[in-house]
Amino acid sequence: MPELVFFSGTMDCGKSTLALQIGHNRSARGLQGVIFTRDDRAGEGKLSSRLGLVTEAVEAAPGMDLYGYLVEQMTYGG
Repeated sequence: MPELVFFSGTMDCGKSTLALQIGHNRSARGLQGVIFTRDDRAGEGKLSSRLGLVTEAVEAAPGMDLYGYLVEQMTYGG
């Protein structure tokens, strides 16, 4: 079942670490997912935690249609 998970909170509360953990757990079960990020410390298209973990992510531009992006990716086999 598809779901959208959104994290918010103060700096240093573990948002990025939690997103990385959920992404890892989903992948280990053979499930696909997309991580969106914006203005990450590791640079564009990356999600990083202060623990030093980094993964590829989609840079969410202002006004980006996240649902439209996912539909397009799935339409073309992504």
